[in-house]
Amino acid sequence: MKIFWDPRLSPDFTPEKKTGKVEKGFESYLREALSANKGSDPSLTQALDLVEEVLPLLERFAQDPSSRTQAETLADILEERARVLESLLREIPEGPLRQGLSEAALFFGVEAEKLRRGFYV
Repeated sequence: MKIFWDPRLSPDFTPEKKTGKVEKGFESYLREALSANKGSDPSLTQALDLVEEVLPLLERFAQDPSSRTQAETLADILEERARVLESLLREIPEGPLRQGLSEAALFFGVEAEKLRRGFYV
């Protein structure tokens, strides 16, 4: 048995690659999951509201990076929200949602430090 191999072609070892269109995006699935868990725990509700408050601020700054002063103000807000979110995480039970919120708190802290160091200005 001979195996014919062309070294100029890129090897693709992905089995049965699907090239269909995705019906819904990640954001719609996330919103559904968040709305399903909204009324269950007050600390969870506060944490989700906090994340929903901060993400638009980051998007707005990403679209229009302004002055160094505004970056410092946003960094202070992000750091404060990360600390509040971290304190709320102590009351949330273990699970994927808690892990996601923990990663959001870490993300807010990292972005605050990047803003302070002038990465985006």
